[in-house]
Amino acid sequence: MRFRSILLVIMVLLILPVAGLAKIYKYQKDGKWYFTDTPPEDMPKDREEMVEIGKSAIPSSQGKGVLLQNYPARNPIEKAATATVAIKTTIGYGSGFFISSAGHIITNKHVIRLPNQQARQIDDYFSQVDQKAETMQRQLGTEQQRINDYQDRLDGLQEAAENEVNPAAKKSYQDEYRLRKQELDRWKSNFKKRKQTFQAQLNQYESRRGDFEYDRSIAALAQTFTVILVDDTQLYAHLVVVSENHDLALLKVDVHRTPMLQPGSAYDLVQGNPVYAIGNPAQLRNTVTSGIFSGYEGGYIQTNAQISPGNSGGPLIDPQGKVLGINTKKKYGGAFEGLGFAIPIQVALREFGSHLP
Repeated sequence: MRFRSILLVIMVLLILPVAGLAKIYKYQKDGKWYFTDTPPEDMPKDREEMVEIGKSAIPSSQGKGVLLQNYPARNPIEKAATATVAIKTTIGYGSGFFISSAGHIITNKHVIRLPNQQARQIDDYFSQVDQKAETMQRQLGTEQQRINDYQDRLDGLQEAAENEVNPAAKKSYQDEYRLRKQELDRWKSNFKKRKQTFQAQLNQYESRRGDFEYDRSIAALAQTFTVILVDDTQLYAHLVVVSENHDLALLKVDVHRTPMLQPGSAYDLVQGNPVYAIGNPAQLRNTVTSGIFSGYEGGYIQTNAQISPGNSGGPLIDPQGKVLGINTKKKYGGAFEGLGFAIPIQVALREFGSHLP
């Protein structure tokens, strides 16, 4: 009954309107953002008045404030970097970028979901390791039985030495027993070390596999992801839709107006045009690499701009900062340097057009 009473009180408090509460003000001072419902006397005049606490404590997406609006950018490339985000999931780290001021983020599907091909490769690897572990366990079991048999024969030799009445024969038995016991002791010691090493490696493998299986199951069901802005602000983005036909996914950050990239024309590129890839390789934040447009390959934009793990989902842009494509994979061949590929932005816009403003 007490629990029900408490629950009822909470429900009433949630339903009743809150009147007469102060407004929240947002202002920047000494390079830092402050939020307060008690404005200080020296608060800057360019402060932003936000919604009342009683209505919502979160800035509305229709409000004045734009995330990173005052973040310094000295050229179109740096400006494009402010619209690029890092995406953290249970299976890794990738990139994405805002394609609308309402907080829509385009990224690769494989950034938030483990690709089927990669999942099969990992499962095949696990199967191979399991088979090797089973083989090793059988070999250790067989060797343990051989040690036990050797111990039985040694015990028999010791008993023969104890029962022997002929001094010369008795000494011969005792000498052979000491020699064989030394051999058995070395064998046992070596076997024990190898068995302990194997068991420690097996325990570590099973623990890591368990962690991976857990992370994979969480990733397969996850609908919310952490995105990190260029100024290290962390926000939550929810999944809008995953493409069935392309390595693309659309996320959205709510209650904020955001910077965004303007689409360029991916199909008007001429070989030799400069392009830039922005992303977060090896968790290095908002790294920019440059290259040229090399051509079209299988529906992808091909470039020699370096696209490394962590760049996936980030934008490929032109010198004006317009997005041409979504960095998606990198191929290596023989002694050649890596070839970068990006999905044309027009493909993503057609795929997600019904979900964008």
